[in-house]
Amino acid sequence: MQRNKKMGAPMAYKTILVHAENTEAGWSLVKAAAGFAAAHDAHLVALAVGIEPVVPYASMVDVPVANYAQDLEEARREVKADADAIAKQLEPLGISFEVRAACRPGGLAGTEFARHARYADISIFPQRNELDNWHQLLDTTLFESGKPLLICPTGCSLEAIGKRVAIAWDAGREAARAVADAIALMTAAEDVRIVAVDPHVSPERHGEVPGADLATMLARHGMPVSVDAIPGADRGFASAFLTHAADMNADLIVAGAYGHSRIGQMLLGGATRDLMEETDRPLLMSH
Repeated sequence: MQRNKKMGAPMAYKTILVHAENTEAGWSLVKAAAGFAAAHDAHLVALAVGIEPVVPYASMVDVPVANYAQDLEEARREVKADADAIAKQLEPLGISFEVRAACRPGGLAGTEFARHARYADISIFPQRNELDNWHQLLDTTLFESGKPLLICPTGCSLEAIGKRVAIAWDAGREAARAVADAIALMTAAEDVRIVAVDPHVSPERHGEVPGADLATMLARHGMPVSVDAIPGADRGFASAFLTHAADMNADLIVAGAYGHSRIGQMLLGGATRDLMEETDRPLLMSH
């Protein structure tokens, strides 16, 4: 039987969701996402989510229900006004876009983002946001959308990322998923480093040579790949990895998210949280 030698093209990013806030930092992120969308000939969806006021308890006789209804309507007007302002800023850029507005209780903001993220190829988030619900948005989107997200530190450009890529490799399922989700960004890569921090040789994870099997897979995509095994020493995973990424001048970091207990990392910290909070360059994560 003759084999078809033509390889299928990697997944393309054609629908991009971005966290939208009508602030200077928020517009900077949306503009970066617009550049990313333009580079990929993609449609940009900017989602602004406002927080609904808390429903007063029935026993709170001094808080009329009518006041709550007014506060709710005001919150909805504010997020709609924010969305309209963002749309006006996007119009001159000449890209395909839409701006959506939603207002949800604080605990459901992440669920709202995850719902929209399911119908996008990738979601873009800031490294912080004004409402202080950043971790909730990211974590819920990671766990409930089934799609990757891209964290963009303030001032970073996204138009040409993927030339120099640092992959945080622990041979786990989450890391493998992140690599697969990032292949579309690495097709024109000039330097791809598979970085293993304190790797342990074992049949269940890394195999005899940590990173070798992944390097072989990516090389078949035509990527220039090398494996760097580095010591964590006393710095911890995130610090060691980010220092190495900076030394190679990476323009993109790729990492799996929450390979260990999410609750444990929330309470005690961990590699995922540290990478999210400390990265100084675009970070693609998948779960």
